[in-house]
Amino acid sequence: MVVDDELDICLMLKVVLENNGFIVDYYCNPILALNEFKSTFYDLIVIDIKIPYINGIQLYRDKKRDIKSKICFLTAAETIFDIVHKFSQLYTFIRKLVEN
Repeated sequence: MVVDDELDICLMLKVVLENNGFIVDYYCNPILALNEFKSTFYDLIVIDIKIPYINGIQLYRDKKRDIKSKICFLTAAETIFDIVHKFSQLYTFIRKLVEN
């Protein structure tokens, strides 16, 4: 499962993951992702931290009790990446590179 408000990021991750044998559901809207979430279905969930309506950390917390899968958080914000990564070694974080 991929949740990111940027369609191009969702599609890129979908292609990469499908090329490696995964079946991928992707959502640009985190509320829709919450509503469509399939408990115990996903091996990997990739969530952007900074998404509209609800942030990625809160999205994860709302479904944490149902999640048996690996979690990977994405962010383009260096400050968020540095702070969160420093205090949580339990999860994988990927920093998106953004061109100025």
